[in-house]
Amino acid sequence: MSTKKDKIQNSDNFFMSLALDLARSKHGLTGTNPSVGCVIVKNNKIISIGSTGYNGRPHAERNAINFATEDVQDSTMYVTLEPCVHYGKTPPCTNLIIKKKN
Repeated sequence: MSTKKDKIQNSDNFFMSLALDLARSKHGLTGTNPSVGCVIVKNNKIISIGSTGYNGRPHAERNAINFATEDVQDSTMYVTLEPCVHYGKTPPCTNLIIKKKN
């Protein structure tokens, strides 16, 4: 008998596996940046996916937020690497995530 916890864990595994597949799809194409995948889920439905852009910009999280079919507030992001927190060529992804999710 499947419990609610099992169903949640299976969903988490599925969405994270998809994020990993997205990251693999850009392997070797992101310059010096890591290849990252991001899946945004709301009410157990995928509302967006993203991966690191060619030569490393934009980051996966920014791509996923920009391509979202719904507002990302109250959603869950599955990301293969922690979002950046530093200012470089672009502002930190964490700032965008906080702004869009609140």
